[in-house]
Amino acid sequence: MRLFLISAYIGLITLCHTATFGQGIKFEELTMRAAMAKASDPASPKLIFMDCYTSWCIPCIEMAKMEFPKKVMGDYFNPKFVSVKFDMEKGEGKELAKKYNVSAYPTFLILSASGQEINRVVGKAGAEDFIEKVKAALDPKNSLAGLKAAYEAKKDLTNGLPYAKALYQNSKDPSPVLEEIFDHAEEYERFSVDFLEMALGTVKFGSPFFRKIMLEKQHLDLAMGTEVINRILFDKVRKDMYIIAYENGARYNVFFTPKEVEDIAYTISLLKLDPQEPENHICRIALFVVNKDLDGMIAYYKRYIQQLPTNTVFKGILEDVLFKQTPKATEAQKAAIKDYFKSASESYGKTARQYDAITEKIK
Repeated sequence: MRLFLISAYIGLITLCHTATFGQGIKFEELTMRAAMAKASDPASPKLIFMDCYTSWCIPCIEMAKMEFPKKVMGDYFNPKFVSVKFDMEKGEGKELAKKYNVSAYPTFLILSASGQEINRVVGKAGAEDFIEKVKAALDPKNSLAGLKAAYEAKKDLTNGLPYAKALYQNSKDPSPVLEEIFDHAEEYERFSVDFLEMALGTVKFGSPFFRKIMLEKQHLDLAMGTEVINRILFDKVRKDMYIIAYENGARYNVFFTPKEVEDIAYTISLLKLDPQEPENHICRIALFVVNKDLDGMIAYYKRYIQQLPTNTVFKGILEDVLFKQTPKATEAQKAAIKDYFKSASESYGKTARQYDAITEKIK
């Protein structure tokens, strides 16, 4: 009897899982040409749904594993779409990424049977929310052309923000629209949270529009709080500065001139971020790297980085940046780098001994 109950329970769980996950979106292994031919079948005309993903994109993986297999997804997509997926960094995906100007992941394209883009959805979402986003994307007034027409008819914040967002999602610069709003909107609109999040999130660091916004820094701070604004500004360049510091720009297609890095380091320094947080030093370190100023870099590490708390991951990352400069160092510079790490080792050793002493006192 007990065995029967266990078997019945397992069967019920399996049935529920199948009902929820077993009938999701049917992605077909087709070339783009084959997908267009299938969608054009007069007997069963459909649109094309394309999942544009990369192997390293975590939200892409989450959508593929957790959301697309759900029954509600299959019920909506399978009757209406020929669904395909392409890795945008491999094979035909590379050509499609260029053709449709895909640079953010995950991006989901809604195409006509002839391969013309109708609209796109960018970013992950739960199954039900994602379906609603696709339904909205299919509404002509929410297409890029429709949003542009609405903005041209009435250039205000209500029409401008959706249009700017659509431009950004289509890998187009929304700054001209946002700057026009910023120049002509009322104060309560240009410093609203919705506008500032969009403007600061998309504007290119150091561009003329960026500088125009930064001239109003006190208003930004009043609108969202100094700490929040400073974090948004720092986050805009943080990842790129790590790439520059590690000299991996070519690998990730991230390029800055020394002057651009200097402008970034100068601007970030004015934010007066906590110097005890190791990560807040990355812009200065990137500047030493692009200027090939290893002597200045070593001196900076000895003056500032060495004094930082030892129990932080980011301090280790910064020290790894210095270590990777060793192969190109002169003998004198290698000796100075070695001296830095020897002093760091002694500091770590002192900390370890302090913890050992505390441990010994616990009986």
